[in-house]
Amino acid sequence: MESIVFVLISWLCASVFVLLGYACFKRRTPVNFWSGAEVKKTEVTNVRKYNVANGVMWCIYSMFYWIAGLAAIVSKTVSVIFLVMGCTVGIFGLILGYCWIKRRYFISYRDSYVASKLNDYK
Repeated sequence: MESIVFVLISWLCASVFVLLGYACFKRRTPVNFWSGAEVKKTEVTNVRKYNVANGVMWCIYSMFYWIAGLAAIVSKTVSVIFLVMGCTVGIFGLILGYCWIKRRYFISYRDSYVASKLNDYK
């Protein structure tokens, strides 16, 4: 019975991250990753691809929790290892993933002046 509760809680957490990824897929404006930091359309080269990349990142992060739930059926120790990995290594993975997304889809600072001028003419 105890492992069933652990499975349900792990999968509930995983579902939240999958829903967050799905929300990123559907959003038309750029997704904010850091709390308090707003990403403007003028800062991103392709909003759709930027949001999809963020959505994929969150769905990949949810895998730690899906696997932890499955592992709880077999061994609680293995499940806890996956949860700890998700809460530690996974967080660093999210940060590194977002840095990669930012490098790929953000307009560089030297080009931001040109981009702002182009947006004035739209």
